[in-house]
Amino acid sequence: MLVGMIAGKKLGYRKLIYFCAIVEMLGALLPFFADNFILILVLRGLFGIGFGGMMSLENTIATILIPQENRSLVLGLGTFFGFGTNCLLQFIGGILADISWNYVFLNHILLLIPFAILLFLCPDIDSDTEQPEETTTKEHYSPSVFKMWIMMAFVGIIIAPLLIGCSFLSDAIIPSATIAGIVAVFFSLGCMAGGLSYSKLFKLLKQHSLPFSLVVCLIGVIGCGIVRTIPLLCLMIFIGGMGFSTTQASAMMILGLVSSPTQIAMASAGMMSLFNLGMFLSSPFDAVIGMITGDALYMPLYIGGVILLIFAVVFGIKNPFPETSPSQGKKAEAY
Repeated sequence: MLVGMIAGKKLGYRKLIYFCAIVEMLGALLPFFADNFILILVLRGLFGIGFGGMMSLENTIATILIPQENRSLVLGLGTFFGFGTNCLLQFIGGILADISWNYVFLNHILLLIPFAILLFLCPDIDSDTEQPEETTTKEHYSPSVFKMWIMMAFVGIIIAPLLIGCSFLSDAIIPSATIAGIVAVFFSLGCMAGGLSYSKLFKLLKQHSLPFSLVVCLIGVIGCGIVRTIPLLCLMIFIGGMGFSTTQASAMMILGLVSSPTQIAMASAGMMSLFNLGMFLSSPFDAVIGMITGDALYMPLYIGGVILLIFAVVFGIKNPFPETSPSQGKKAEAY
C-alpha cells in the first residue's frame, strides 16, 4: 500500500525498484544466518514488505509500458513464468533443505536475475511532475477499482485452501506427505496453464473473460469439496488454479483500463494488499464456518463456491470492463 501511494507521485519507479529489491533480498537471505525463530519471523516480514512492493510495481509498470492490445499477453505470461518458477524453487528448496534446514533460504539468490533485468532494462519512469495544471483537482477512482478490490479480497479467502491448504484436502483422502506435495504442484500447473491461455481467452471473450474465469474457479473450488480420490483432487485443484490466474489477470486488465496513470499504482497495490489480507483471513474464516456447521474442511469450499457464483452473476449482468479507457498519457507511447 505504501508503494502504491508514492509510486509515480513522490518517487520514480526506478528508485522504488532499488528500495524494494534491497529490502526483499535482505529479508530473503539473512534467515540463512539466523538461529532464532523470532528473528527469522521478523526477517520474513521484511521479505514480505519488499515482495509486496515489487508485486505492486510489476503490475503497475506492465500497465504503463505495455499497449492495451498486448497487455493481456504480458499479464498472462507473467502468471505463467511466476508459477513456473515457483514449482522450480519448491523443488530446489527441497534439495537444499535435505542438506540443512537453513539452506532453503539460499534459493532466493535466484532473485538477483529478475532484479538485474528490472534495474538495467526497465525505463526510468519518473514521478508524474509534468501533469497538466487542470489535473491538480482530485481524481476520483472508478467504481470498478473498488469492485476488483472487494472481489480479490474474497478470492484470497476462497482460494487459500487450494493454494496453501491443499495438504489438508489430500490428507483427508490419503495421509501422505509425498502425495500432498504432488497435489500442491497441480495448483501452480493450473495457474501456469491459465496464464499461458489468458491472452487467447481475453481475445475470444473480451469483457466476458472475468465472469467466465470466476465460473472456472468455482468449478475447481466446489470440485475439491466433492471428489474423494487423489487424481480427481489434482484435476480440480488444476482447474481452480486456471480459474484463479485468469481471474487475477482479468482484474488487473480492468484496473489498467479504468485508471489514469496517476491512479494505477494505488489501484494495483490496493488490490494485491486486499488479496493478501483475504489469504490471511482464510484460516479464521474456515474456523468460523467449522464452528457453525461442524465441517471446517469442505463446507468453506461450498460456501466459497457460492460467493464466486454471486460475483460471476453480478459481473455478468453489470460488467466492470469499461467501453473506453482513460488515457494512459504519452509516456506509454514513448516507451
